[in-house]
Amino acid sequence: MTDSALAQTIKDRTEAVKKVVNLLAQAGRGDDLHDLRVLLINTMGLLKRDPGTEAAVDDLYAAAAVLVKDASSGIPPSARSLRILLSASDRFCARLAAAVERIEPEPETRFKGLEAAYAVQLERFSLNADLDPVGQVA
Repeated sequence: MTDSALAQTIKDRTEAVKKVVNLLAQAGRGDDLHDLRVLLINTMGLLKRDPGTEAAVDDLYAAAAVLVKDASSGIPPSARSLRILLSASDRFCARLAAAVERIEPEPETRFKGLEAAYAVQLERFSLNADLDPVGQVA
């Protein structure tokens, strides 16, 4: 993968993560948490190990998991939980942008099978974008 192709792929993954985080902030569904996990694993599989980026991934996933746990218990998300989730998302995106500039890609992608899962998730996002708030096709 060339540097520009890697940069574009990382940019696409960053945008997908932002979309999933916004969905989590709105509804706190377990399916969205799973989607986030797949995206994070797939994105990290593109790069060499970096402790700072890995810590940002852990923080983001932990914040999302708390929000989903509360939502599944019927507890509306607190302003603090939402702020922590959005802050963790911003830190992850910033770390990822910095990582692209200084880290070479792995010679071989470690999680090749997740490319198909990622494509399915992007298709699902585009379908959800076409739905109105009631769940009907616009």
